[in-house]
Amino acid sequence: MAAKKSDIKKFFLETKISQVMASPVITVKETDNFALVQEKIALYDVRHLPVVNDAGCLVGLISQRDLYQIHSPRRLEDGSWYYDKEALNRFLLSKVMASNPFTLKPDDTLYSAIEAMVRFKFGCIPIVDDYQIPCGILTRHTILKFCVS
Repeated sequence: MAAKKSDIKKFFLETKISQVMASPVITVKETDNFALVQEKIALYDVRHLPVVNDAGCLVGLISQRDLYQIHSPRRLEDGSWYYDKEALNRFLLSKVMASNPFTLKPDDTLYSAIEAMVRFKFGCIPIVDDYQIPCGILTRHTILKFCVS
């Protein structure tokens, strides 16, 4: 029997983000070389990186899409992709990141996250503690993974 829409909404209203978010979260510092963004995206197979200041507080967000728009990779003869690190490092992360991104807390509901993602077309939402330190990240992928597990 198919689930009722009201049952699904109730489930999302009762589920806390802390149950769904990916944690620990991979971050970059706003003072890091821009090439590190590409390295972390490739190494950790993620599409979004919260950007933190020296105190570890969230100040921005950078995505794989931003990286592609800023500098396209080159294809090597073997078919692999290569980024010119020198070219990437000409960009300052603090100048190209999305500043002051929308955030939620671990105790917020999954419903509030999904509603924000749909309304504002967010690909992810950084999850922060009371001190604005990232403690997780919520993406469409983490939501779908949670729903099928």
